[in-house]
Amino acid sequence: MATIKLLIADGKEDWLNNLKRMISSVENVFLVGEARNGHEVIEKVKELQPHIVLLDIDLEGIDGLKVTEILAKENQNVQTIIMSMKSSPEYFRQAMKSGAKDYLIEPFSNKDLDDAIHNVFNKWLKDKAELFADDSNAKVVSFFATKGGVGRTTLSVNLAAALAAKGKRTLLIDASLQFGDVALTLDLHPQSTISDIVEKDEFTIDGIERRITKHACGLEVLAAPKEPALAEAVTSKHLQQIIDVIKPLYQFIIIDMPATITEKELAVLDKTSLLFLVATLEITSLKNTKIFLKTLQDLKYDLDKVKIILNKDTPDVGIDRPQLESGLGVPVYASIPMDSNLVQISLNKGESFVLKSPASLISRNIIDVAEKLIGPSKKPVNTSKSAILRIKDLLFGS
Repeated sequence: MATIKLLIADGKEDWLNNLKRMISSVENVFLVGEARNGHEVIEKVKELQPHIVLLDIDLEGIDGLKVTEILAKENQNVQTIIMSMKSSPEYFRQAMKSGAKDYLIEPFSNKDLDDAIHNVFNKWLKDKAELFADDSNAKVVSFFATKGGVGRTTLSVNLAAALAAKGKRTLLIDASLQFGDVALTLDLHPQSTISDIVEKDEFTIDGIERRITKHACGLEVLAAPKEPALAEAVTSKHLQQIIDVIKPLYQFIIIDMPATITEKELAVLDKTSLLFLVATLEITSLKNTKIFLKTLQDLKYDLDKVKIILNKDTPDVGIDRPQLESGLGVPVYASIPMDSNLVQISLNKGESFVLKSPASLISRNIIDVAEKLIGPSKKPVNTSKSAILRIKDLLFGS
């Protein structure tokens, strides 16, 4: 089922907050933004491209009826539902004449709201299914390791940077909520973090975007809370909401997860398209990785999503790649060579080595993983006619 993107507009702050609470319980609907006057509605529609606008008839600046009329003329893919305390049939007729698809009389119930949104959307969708054929929906790639020190954050940061450098709109989420290092690794100083979204209850596209920090390479980062105490307020539901709301804006969402298995990590795994399980050629890493794979199997998790990344690959340490694959019972998806000097210098400088030293062996291997994720580029079909056929067209007509 397609996700319904909803924009709400009302000048009454209390009613606007009440609407947000009601919408949070409506299935398959995500609030992309809010407006408080008619001018703001028109601007927000251009920016956020919602499917449905739910607006008050008595908006300031430009009233709801005029806004509906403007939207109906300028953007036929936006459906409007008007809210009003006025129950007169005359107002209903005016709303329909302006281009509204439904009219909700305040106060209304959660069911009334649910029915109105889904009925309007489903009627419109009947002849518009093609609009969702290429709907952007990010591939969610999560990095997990069973212990610290194996290079999980280094890999997630550099893979995200490699994707962004290739022109893919990429968001890197630091889900290591208590002690996340993503921002430090990139020398970023975020003004806002994931905990601000929760504190302000801003689970909308524009609300989340305000909390995102941008790196010079184009990579966007949602940082972990600044203090461990703030992490407690971020729940598993919050993490899932953020991923669901923001997915339509990106091609890739990379998530750096902590080395724990709690309800929060399981919530992230539920939203993950591909899980990169990072291991090293060390007996404790092999043991813990094997236990984790067994845990996933017991949880009925789709193991086809799980790919082993062998990090710090180096010869002559007593365990080699074939032994690792034999011990885990799964093949290695990608092998990243050891380059402790480059990695340590990059970390201390707050730089991505994929961006600073793209020709190094370790960078090339991570770029190879990025290219695997992106997949082969589609070659344009040559539709030009041969010279003989063009001459024929000129002489005899096409």
